[in-house]
Amino acid sequence: MSAIVFWLFGRSAAGKTTLSRILSAELRRSGRTVVELDGDQMRAGLSKDLGFSADDRTENHRRLAELARFISDQETSVVVSSMAPLALHRRLAGSILGTRVRWVHVDATLETCIRRDPKQLYHRARTGTVSQLLEFPFEAPAPDEPMLRLVTDQDSVEATARHLIVWATAQLDSQT
Repeated sequence: MSAIVFWLFGRSAAGKTTLSRILSAELRRSGRTVVELDGDQMRAGLSKDLGFSADDRTENHRRLAELARFISDQETSVVVSSMAPLALHRRLAGSILGTRVRWVHVDATLETCIRRDPKQLYHRARTGTVSQLLEFPFEAPAPDEPMLRLVTDQDSVEATARHLIVWATAQLDSQT
């Protein structure tokens, strides 16, 4: 039996990494085995040969999904945090992961993400030192796509994390 893959996606600075770390830590505290896969860490290692073109972004998400599937096949839960900005990326990952994937849209307005900007990506994009961030589209999921939506510019991190943990725990409990 394969373990669940929780895939948190959204704009840069929406809160994906923060929430994935909190979720992973809570799952470990409850005695579950979990591996975190972060899009930024993936780009620093397994995908360091890729840029930010449309094809490279797609390949990066394919690699993330394949790695998540491999880990999940070992009966270990996976928490992925990655922008997955296009519906194409999410469909590709979904085709690789099948029914084991649980999508979590970590949603914040672009204005909020620009204000937060912990990695200074938006600032560097405006000054021209980073390309293909602001001009690359983020396609919001369709209303009928099954997923959890967390709006991080409306609720506190604590409240949002609690909601995610309760939902994720229910997903895991329903699998056993």
